[in-house]
Amino acid sequence: MNLKYLLLGLALIFIVWVGYVAYAAYTLSPRVSAQWGYVNEKTTEIWVEAKLSKPLLVPASIEELRIEFTGIPVARVTRFEYGATETDVSFVLAIDNYNLVRSLVNYMNNGQSGTVAILLQGRLLGIIPIKTDIEQGISENVLAYLNFTAESKDLAGGLVKTPALVETRFDWAGEENGRAKLIAHMKFHNPNAFPIPIGNVSFDVYANEIKIGDGRTARVVVIPANGYATLDVETYIEEDSLPKVWAEHIKSGEVSKVRADVFLDISVMNQDYHVKLVSYEETVKTDIMGELNRLLEDMLR
Repeated sequence: MNLKYLLLGLALIFIVWVGYVAYAAYTLSPRVSAQWGYVNEKTTEIWVEAKLSKPLLVPASIEELRIEFTGIPVARVTRFEYGATETDVSFVLAIDNYNLVRSLVNYMNNGQSGTVAILLQGRLLGIIPIKTDIEQGISENVLAYLNFTAESKDLAGGLVKTPALVETRFDWAGEENGRAKLIAHMKFHNPNAFPIPIGNVSFDVYANEIKIGDGRTARVVVIPANGYATLDVETYIEEDSLPKVWAEHIKSGEVSKVRADVFLDISVMNQDYHVKLVSYEETVKTDIMGELNRLLEDMLR
């Protein structure tokens, strides 16, 4: 066979193949969906599946795909399934729950701001390297969502009312002995016509019946008649308990029960009372997977 015709034939095949790949990529119309996979205290999996309208006929592989938050690797692809002649593509993204907690602590230490980075390395046709880094800054005041309140209660047959907790603000205070530390600024109102001293304000915080933190103060504050006073309560979050709480949250369909039991000591008419001011319970619902699927849908429009 004439070498010239052989090369011409190969060139024509290559041109047809490139044309098909370009056409297939332009008219691909992929459908992508994600769902929670296996979840335990250590790892959370996200299963992603894509259906292509036609095969791409381009051999491709992923050598590494990982996600970092505040410089800490929090997720990586552990399985990637793709065939050049297939229309189904799938991969598994594994989240390291403990690294996720560490990255959140870094986020708080950095003034509630951080960067998400996606790092991809792969190959096309087995020889052409692919490498890309995508970064996105995040800044959200997550502590602003925390606010405990409680109405006053009757004491001594209604002769005295407990102070009402009208507002709770939280500030980040770093870490101490392996625990995250917050300062709760608890503002009280005294509905009585006489001053009331309060002290030993404390609370315990639970998520899905798992204790995740507590707060204590031994300081005594006198609230003036019909007036206001603020107590600062040192609050500690057990970082090691958060991965388990996260796993239970996902297993329960992204629903968690959060409870805070608030106590205070009050002295009225030479009588000391230890009062459970409130058992503040709230159902926390998220739609992380729904948001992820909506994001994927928007990206592919």
